[in-house]
Amino acid sequence: MTLIEDTSLSEISGARRAALRAALGAGILAFCKLILFFMTGSMVVALSAWDSALDVCVSAVNQKVVHFARQQPDRKHPYGHGKAESMAALAQGALILGGALLIIISSGQKLWDALQGKSAPVEYPWPTAAFFLVAALASHAITRSLKKASMRFNSPALSADSEHYRSDVIANLASALSIAVIAFTQIPWLDSLLAALFALNIGYSGFRLLSSSTDDLLDHDLPDEFKEEILKVIGDCNEQIIDVHNFRGRRSGHRYFFDFHITLPSHLDFRTVHEITEQVEEVIEHRFGADVVVHADPADDSLTKVRTSPGLHRTLHPIEKTT
Repeated sequence: MTLIEDTSLSEISGARRAALRAALGAGILAFCKLILFFMTGSMVVALSAWDSALDVCVSAVNQKVVHFARQQPDRKHPYGHGKAESMAALAQGALILGGALLIIISSGQKLWDALQGKSAPVEYPWPTAAFFLVAALASHAITRSLKKASMRFNSPALSADSEHYRSDVIANLASALSIAVIAFTQIPWLDSLLAALFALNIGYSGFRLLSSSTDDLLDHDLPDEFKEEILKVIGDCNEQIIDVHNFRGRRSGHRYFFDFHITLPSHLDFRTVHEITEQVEEVIEHRFGADVVVHADPADDSLTKVRTSPGLHRTLHPIEKTT
């Protein structure tokens, strides 16, 4: 087994463990909230129970997704399977947004019933509020675990999952406050109204996931700050590099793909140029976990023209060497 394959297997195992821990934690919370909903009849509790149940499904699916996305390229998928994670994030966003719409519709019906005097008061409000405070702490722990795992394994699926759990922290705290307010005011329609407002917030999180995952699937350009870092690393690879131009990059799941041109002195022989491009590719691949294609151009010794990269929207200056 090669070092790359061993590292890939380690990443798969670590990412799947993170998703499994999240699924187990969300499962416990969903079960408790479901029981609490039957006890209280609160739409706020129903929304939170649905949200946690969705977390279980998403985290469980992510176990399979991160495994598939990190498999080595094959004949039919020469660029790998990384976009499977972005597709999973897209599905998460659609589920979150769709579920939020269902809760809003249900809350609207409950609100109408409350205004007609057909609603029942929320039972056991203070124990329910205390439970949501504990649930917020649990969601915070899951969020931190998933965020660390998503950064360590560069996983869009785990990052999307952590974003969802982060919204759960706020939702649980807001639910605790809302139940307390309902207990104080005894306003019958307040529970449905607050549930609809929380659903709008969760739906916005789903929309953000849809937007970010769509960008990845459509090969959206990399952030300028990230490209600046890459260009600096390229320039530091070898003192013969004069400038970098025509840089393009995209993300496919946990992998990056870069292609660019470097300008080298025209007096260099073919073997030396090949060695420099190989050196650049190796450094960038290990630094950013990327597939790299480098094209070398000879410098025009009679001119000092600096080329422009359309992705940066500015003129790239020759590489300044530090001693």
